[in-house]
Amino acid sequence: MSRKGAVLVGFAWLLFAAGPVWPGAGKDDDDNESLAARESEETSRLIREELPKWKLWSGDDNEHELTLHPKSVLRWTNPGVGRVYGDVYLWTHDGRPEAVMSFYKVWKPDYGFTAEMHSLSLTGLSAKRDGALRWQPTNAGIRLNAVPDTPRPAESAPRRLQQMRTLAGGFSAQLDDLREKAEGERQELRLLTQPLYRYPTGEGDVVDGALFAFVMGTDPEVLLLLEARRSSEKLSWQYGLARMNDCGVTVRHKDQDVWHCEVKGFEAVRGPITDPYRVQILRR
Repeated sequence: MSRKGAVLVGFAWLLFAAGPVWPGAGKDDDDNESLAARESEETSRLIREELPKWKLWSGDDNEHELTLHPKSVLRWTNPGVGRVYGDVYLWTHDGRPEAVMSFYKVWKPDYGFTAEMHSLSLTGLSAKRDGALRWQPTNAGIRLNAVPDTPRPAESAPRRLQQMRTLAGGFSAQLDDLREKAEGERQELRLLTQPLYRYPTGEGDVVDGALFAFVMGTDPEVLLLLEARRSSEKLSWQYGLARMNDCGVTVRHKDQDVWHCEVKGFEAVRGPITDPYRVQILRR
């Protein structure tokens, strides 16, 4: 989600936690938990209503209608930026994710109900909401690169999953948080070691794959695709990266910078529908 960072837990909270429990001290906590539950459920209701409105296609001539994966691959929140709840959904073709959308509502500050989207396609993509064209990146949304110094993909699917988890651990991601300082403050993102989505085993060019996330809180800020691909009957590991934030992002593989996105700004990502990464406010 754009405009997000981490917060440190203050010493005041530590002192409070260590001090005596006064009568009624837990009431505010109970009220906050009840409020969070209501806001989370209302956000889920908005998302369920929103999903059927979208239709997506991939290919240069929109020859492939994409399939909405039936379940959210990640339910997330980010207390560091406010009261916000979201769900991540994928649209696939032959099991491979071609587009990702994170639907979320920021309750406080009141930024409204929003869709954040990124093309994961290697071709063009288009999306309509209630029949109106809302998103149409004409070029590939990501670029695939060989993962350096990796073994050949294993023969068995369970072993390949182990390999992908190991490969994902070789990457790290940092976010340039601009909320406090104009020059930015570097924030280390956390890799979720369990993939959000595992591709069905295929017989074409993509033999196997998984989608991983680097998060703040549980909010995905950078997505990492790992794919076992066949070329000239040889299998190799390739990776692709996608931003889910308008701040600057740097990804490293071991000790080398391998990918960087400049700051775009919130107004910019609400701009041209041809951009592979876009944010659309759905409801205030």
